[in-house]
Amino acid sequence: MTKPARRLIQNLMKHLRNRIVLIVCFLASLSIAEGLASTVKQLNITARLHRDGTASIEERWLIDLDDSDAKTEWYVAHKGLKGMVIENLTVEGYVPDQEGLVRFETLDEWDVDADREDKAGKCGLNNNGQEVCWGFGDYGEHEYVVRYDLRHLVKSYDTCDGFNHCFVDMDCRIENASVTIMGDDGILLSEANTRRWAFGYEGRIEFEGNSIVAKPNETIGNGKRMIIMLEMDKGMFAPDTEGGEPWADKKQRALDGSDYTDNDDSLEDWGFWDWAGLIGVLIGGAILYFCTDLVVDFAFWLIGLLLVGLWWVVSLAPLRKYNRRKKLGIVKGYYYRDIKTDWTLVKNKMVIDDLSYVSGISKENLIGALLLRLMSKGDITIVREKYKRKDRDMIRIVNPIQSIPAVPPGDDRLCYHALKLLTLAAGDDLILQPDEFAKWCKQKGNLSELKNFVNALETKKNKQYIEQNAADLYGLKAFLEDFSLIGERRMMEVALWDQYLVYAAFFGIADKVRAEMGKICPDYLKMSKLIQSLDVAQESNIVYSFSSSIYMSSTSAIQRAADRSRSSSGFSSFSSSGGGGGFSGGGGGGGR
Repeated sequence: MTKPARRLIQNLMKHLRNRIVLIVCFLASLSIAEGLASTVKQLNITARLHRDGTASIEERWLIDLDDSDAKTEWYVAHKGLKGMVIENLTVEGYVPDQEGLVRFETLDEWDVDADREDKAGKCGLNNNGQEVCWGFGDYGEHEYVVRYDLRHLVKSYDTCDGFNHCFVDMDCRIENASVTIMGDDGILLSEANTRRWAFGYEGRIEFEGNSIVAKPNETIGNGKRMIIMLEMDKGMFAPDTEGGEPWADKKQRALDGSDYTDNDDSLEDWGFWDWAGLIGVLIGGAILYFCTDLVVDFAFWLIGLLLVGLWWVVSLAPLRKYNRRKKLGIVKGYYYRDIKTDWTLVKNKMVIDDLSYVSGISKENLIGALLLRLMSKGDITIVREKYKRKDRDMIRIVNPIQSIPAVPPGDDRLCYHALKLLTLAAGDDLILQPDEFAKWCKQKGNLSELKNFVNALETKKNKQYIEQNAADLYGLKAFLEDFSLIGERRMMEVALWDQYLVYAAFFGIADKVRAEMGKICPDYLKMSKLIQSLDVAQESNIVYSFSSSIYMSSTSAIQRAADRSRSSSGFSSFSSSGGGGGFSGGGGGGGR
């Protein structure tokens, strides 16, 4: 068989093989021990690149240290430094019986065998300067800020300056990780002067201003790492170290086996037997696919669900979550009737996501709540008009905007984000017709607006906010779920009840709450602009339909744009799970 035909067979077999690999990786990553061991809740690394090639590194760790580990210190190994040197180490973090982040004592020599009490409040380098170590002092969830200089990270090559470095490669589970790289001393990184690649994880690597931010969409550790390769124009840096090999060789070694490399043969080189082989493979593959695909799909998802359920129970995750919720005051029978002024939908989504047993709040529910808030303010309304000879539900923009006013961050600003997007997509008639938003998303010049909106739906985990609001937020959810059962008969305020309905959409129970409101106070249905707008729609779940369309169209457009730019040129916004060979740094770490 010819080479192109053989390669095609290999590609067709990926469909089945990838599923098998996924199951194996799933089993490996969800071990019982992992559910009991220490976990890194968050790791944010910032690297500032100086003109001489030195990088000033800041690592912010949020670690949940489990006493079952019986460990005394935390360490991060850099076994492949390749001429680089770690200097000026400092650590700030938790010290028993002291408040806030305390500056640790940096020791000249680190004693791995010292006990936990002796290591508390101390840090140092071990293994000939290749391991950063500090004592964690006590068990529980603690924050640590680690800073050091990494000399000779950026090296000089024949055609550019650059590096291929592993920033994260731990033996433990890291739930949320990110790496931010920026220039210092007036160095501005941009698409014009810097090419970027990321390996070892599935996620994104993209420019945010003059910084490059790499962020996985999965947990990291236990075999998954974050390797970043940057290629920068000559003249931006004056590195004091030579790379020692042509950059093209180093780059190719990293790209080999990655998703960036296109290994397909050109169709122009195909002959008769290549095409004959292709046709035969397609026919055979089609027969095999249609005979087995449904069975494989069913078995794959059934096994996956069983594994998730088994791990969820055996890891004691439900019990841990239950105890945490109880500690925060989330108890059955507690009702909360107000909407706090400092609440935001995005932050409250973060609370529910963090404390849910199975799944949190969907982005569709979040966007649906925003749409209801815009309706209650009178900025948009639902209309029913003819479209392709049929009456269809559409959104009419009542108060269009082309730019976002200078308002404080929060729900108002997020609503303006959504209103601006709807205004731009609706066009001159200000009526958002079916599929009009999806068509607008496909236009190349609108990508920036979409990314701004999708990014606005995200927020970092805020432990203090969770502790202060979790009980009341879950109390509001319980209040709305039992709205008609708890004898709520106080004076009806339309604005407050509109807010109730906004949060009902947020929790995914809007239809139920709306019906109960009608039973308790029929006058509300007549007085509320929000209800009057919803009554126009014929489709019962019209808000979810709108929100789902908006979210799916936005994310699909961003994904398509990234896929178009994915190549070995270094302009892709996505990482590669494979490749990255020849990197420096890495080597594992965790508690010991």
